Amino acid sequence: MKIAIESLIHEMEGQLGGYVTLLVYRYANLCIKSQPMALLSALVMDEEMGEMKIEETCAVSVTDDYHMTLMPYDPRFNFPLCKAILEEHPEFKQELVKPEGSDDENERYLILTMPEVNKDRHDALIDSVNVLYDGCKAKMDKTSATYRAKLEKKIVTLPIDEERDEAKAALEKSVNSHMEILDTVKADKIKEIEEAYQRYLDEQKAKKSEADEKAAAHGHKAGQQMRLNTDE
Repeated sequence: MKIAIESLIHEMEGQLGGYVTLLVYRYANLCIKSQPMALLSALVMDEEMGEMKIEETCAVSVTDDYHMTLMPYDPRFNFPLCKAILEEHPEFKQELVKPEGSDDENERYLILTMPEVNKDRHDALIDSVNVLYDGCKAKMDKTSATYRAKLEKKIVTLPIDEERDEAKAALEKSVNSHMEILDTVKADKIKEIEEAYQRYLDEQKAKKSEADEKAAAHGHKAGQQMRLNTDE
């Protein structure tokens, strides 16, 4: 293929890849599991330094699937960090914890807990995943159509049919590859939501079982006490 055609396909790939990357970022901000990417948009206001990005104020680590730990570089960032995250993600549970064995009364680290996925949130998240996916796919379809038209104008300069067919096949292969990636990103996010929802259901079941056991034990104890009173 001519260099001009290869450059055209490469240009299209850059745009399609950009759409996929943006979708990944938007999915991260739906916040089901711990993803530091979701904190990128939070801006911390400091009296001395002014507006700062999260990475300038603390170290972020993933504790587990549903918790993140933020270690402020300076105690003065504690509450500005909390405020910044609250503004971006009010659904996060925040807890400032004093490090064990620390002599500094002001030293704290921040634990973020992802919100539980109950039935209402599950349904809202699935809707959001579909809306964001449809919007991304529509842009990719439009871009693909635009570059197909551009390619048609380019391949008329190719001398033989085989070269034209090869150019078209290369473009379609690229389009299909990006669409497959898009579908995989969506499927992974839905799986993440379903796992979190199942976790919520399991927790509720365990709580109910524990409450039932306590109620049964209380009833048994009350029954024994009643029998003792009757015997007396």
